[in-house]
Amino acid sequence: MTGWTEEGLIRSWRALVHQEAGEDWRFVHLTGMDEVSVEAGCHFPAGREALIVSFPGSWPVNPARLPEGKGFDVVCIEGQKVFAGRTAIALVRRAEGSSDIFAIMAVDVLRALEAAVSAAQRDVVDAFLERVREWQPFMARKHRPLSPDAQVGLMGELCLLRLLVDSPLGVGALDCWQGPLRAAQDFHVRGGAIEVKSTVRTGAFLAHVNSIEQLDGDRSPIFLCALRFEENTDGISLVDLVAALRARFTEAGVHRAFEALLMVMGFLDEHAPLYGRPLTVKEARVFLSEGAMPRLVRSALPVAVRSATYVLDIDALGVPSAGLPELVKAFGLN
Repeated sequence: MTGWTEEGLIRSWRALVHQEAGEDWRFVHLTGMDEVSVEAGCHFPAGREALIVSFPGSWPVNPARLPEGKGFDVVCIEGQKVFAGRTAIALVRRAEGSSDIFAIMAVDVLRALEAAVSAAQRDVVDAFLERVREWQPFMARKHRPLSPDAQVGLMGELCLLRLLVDSPLGVGALDCWQGPLRAAQDFHVRGGAIEVKSTVRTGAFLAHVNSIEQLDGDRSPIFLCALRFEENTDGISLVDLVAALRARFTEAGVHRAFEALLMVMGFLDEHAPLYGRPLTVKEARVFLSEGAMPRLVRSALPVAVRSATYVLDIDALGVPSAGLPELVKAFGLN
């Protein structure tokens, strides 16, 4: 399953859109994960895209246990020979749901399922349904304009994405942008990670850390990249930065995935007139999240503490920082 892409899944769906002999469903096998099987499907008569995950054995499904679809339906498939003796759960895109968002959600759900199968430490059905539930708040969200803080946050992530695109990673850097997919950190680069915090405020730089794992996860090394922006007529707006990256990804033929990630982040072109403020990076500081770096560390917390969020005063960290060139060099990308 590793390496599967949204583009590949979309190609599979395109191959299924032609209904034959009044059939309700068409399927194509995508991959197997131990005893779990994954199919792409198309549900007729509307020709809606679907992702089907089937598990060995037949067990009665309580409809109340299935997540309530938002932009997609979650249903059990019955009466299909391909799933005989198995329990098949399908995610089916609703007519009003974005096909690009549905594809990126489907791939993310499969990656989470793959991790659960590999770990073999939990019920894979529960892991699958839990990941689907995690997507519900976004799929149910009304698309309002980004708040000023959200604009600056997205600006910071896109600035780092541009930095990685300009490295030897090239447009492959798009695969590193994992924050929209609910990863603990914004970017996964090789075995390490980068969490980006941005502000345009004067005074103390207060960074909100959204989980213990954000600065103390399984990946290594983990860097905290703190970007302070200022408004400047010589700067670049969020709209212009998006346009520049779009041009790069369109030329490379991977723009569909970029557009889907932008939508997940809440960036819609209809709101573009609100995002014209020009900004420049006034200060960029990079901190290695280890040793004396102030942060919550899982191993130092009581077992009873399951999760936590907290605020770091970047200006009061009291540990050495580096710049963006050193960050790139740390991953061997210079």
